[in-house]
Amino acid sequence: MNHHDPTQTVPDAARAAFDALVASRVRQPFVWGMHDCVLFAADAVAALTGRDHAAEFRGTYHTEEQAKAVLDGMGGLQGCAALAGEPCVPLTAGPGDIGLVSDGARELLGVCTGANWMVPAKYGLAALPLRAARLAWRVARG
Repeated sequence: MNHHDPTQTVPDAARAAFDALVASRVRQPFVWGMHDCVLFAADAVAALTGRDHAAEFRGTYHTEEQAKAVLDGMGGLQGCAALAGEPCVPLTAGPGDIGLVSDGARELLGVCTGANWMVPAKYGLAALPLRAARLAWRVARG
């Protein structure tokens, strides 16, 4: 069952860039400051919109503690995710939308692929169900 909002279409070029991003990360291991949940979400937004909300802090952290310090200055994961766009109901999220999701042990940012939230994991991307999000933000389209 697909819960995305079909009225929120993604231009073909932006969708191709988004799909290429996801494909390039499927087997990329988690690395703080390179391939973590915040940068994956920022990269998805950049693929769809051309705007890199992470530009100012890319390359500035390499550990979990450093990442937390950067996030604390942005209002945490929720404040960071809100840069992506307007809030939306998580079950209506579409490709590229950003969600505050739980994997059961912690909260992190996920990127919607339409039917799942994708999150960086130890050996690549992991899929979580749409119901794993408690909050979501619609990335601007077009």
